[in-house]
Amino acid sequence: MTLKERALKQLEERRDKLLNGGINSIPSPFKRFSTEFLGIEQGKYYVVTSSTKVGKSQLTSFLFLYTPLLYAYNHPDKMRLKIFYYPLEETPEDIMHRFMSYLLFKLSNSVIRVSPTQLKSSDNYPISENVLDLLKSEEYTKILEFFEKTVEFSSSRNATGMYKEVRKYLEDNGTTHYKKQKIKNDYGQTIEVNAFDYYEPNDPDEYVIVIYDHVSLTIPEQGFTLKQSVDKVSEYFVLLRNRYKVSPVLIQQQSFELESLDAFKNNKLRPTAQGLSDSKYPSRDCNCLLGIFSPFKHELPEYKGYNITIFKDKIRFLEVILNRGGSAGGLVALFFDGAVCDWVELPRPDDKRALDKVYEYIRKLDHPIVSKTFFSMLKEIYNIKKLFKK
Repeated sequence: MTLKERALKQLEERRDKLLNGGINSIPSPFKRFSTEFLGIEQGKYYVVTSSTKVGKSQLTSFLFLYTPLLYAYNHPDKMRLKIFYYPLEETPEDIMHRFMSYLLFKLSNSVIRVSPTQLKSSDNYPISENVLDLLKSEEYTKILEFFEKTVEFSSSRNATGMYKEVRKYLEDNGTTHYKKQKIKNDYGQTIEVNAFDYYEPNDPDEYVIVIYDHVSLTIPEQGFTLKQSVDKVSEYFVLLRNRYKVSPVLIQQQSFELESLDAFKNNKLRPTAQGLSDSKYPSRDCNCLLGIFSPFKHELPEYKGYNITIFKDKIRFLEVILNRGGSAGGLVALFFDGAVCDWVELPRPDDKRALDKVYEYIRKLDHPIVSKTFFSMLKEIYNIKKLFKK
């Protein structure tokens, strides 16, 4: 099959897939912002960046772990999923505990708000046995088992180790086609070799996502500087994207200059492609560069029409800094509940009535009055679910 024939066939297949009820991307959880960030596509390379302690890992978990995981769980007829997770600064248990907190919050209709710290009884208050019983229930067990089956954690901390692991999975689950190509060897002689042509997955509807968190912690390979190691990770991500339609996700910190006094004076506080720490190459290589900004961190009382003195650390701004193949520069305000890693698109700043409801919710979170026992809350949750089933 020629290149032209393959390209036309792909267009026809993608059109037919939609007409037959399938998908060409995992939908974005942010409906209004979906014109800027439509969701996760096969064969797209994403970079998530921010300054320190703003929520890079949490947003990445929400967008590229929780959202595709639950979508795949609920729509097995539309897609399958495989996630390779390289947690260079966390343990797999940390990530699982964070997912449990998120799941408790979501499946309880936002009633059970238990942070990973509380879940682990790290605050010296034993977690309620009812919470543990709920996590052991059939509904939660099925999702958690799906998580464990779908997400593969690795202890590899360098570019080559990551590439070999992901490529082995792809080769085991698809067919690589080669073509004859003439090249010159080191002696100037023309020889014929087998060169990569194209790859056919066994399951075209499987999304393979690779999360690398975060790249500045990668261990340099022998003789490499940190920059060269970051460049190598990005180089391998390009290969995985172009050859195998993998969706790599790279978490990369902004340089400390972004937090300097000069940056504040010049109002240059939001993440930029030029501000990527250690190497700028990922911004050149990726399809989509996402930046996260926290006005509260810079002690701003107001930002883009939102009252930061009320929101405090519960607001973030998500920006599409670069988007090859789409529009860039879009900015959206998100409500960030760090306790349960939940991100919700906020009302527009001119929608005062909706924003007042958000402000009231925040005040309740900041000054909680617990008038129900945990058992009665669970009882209410089950009653609510029964109502939905009617």
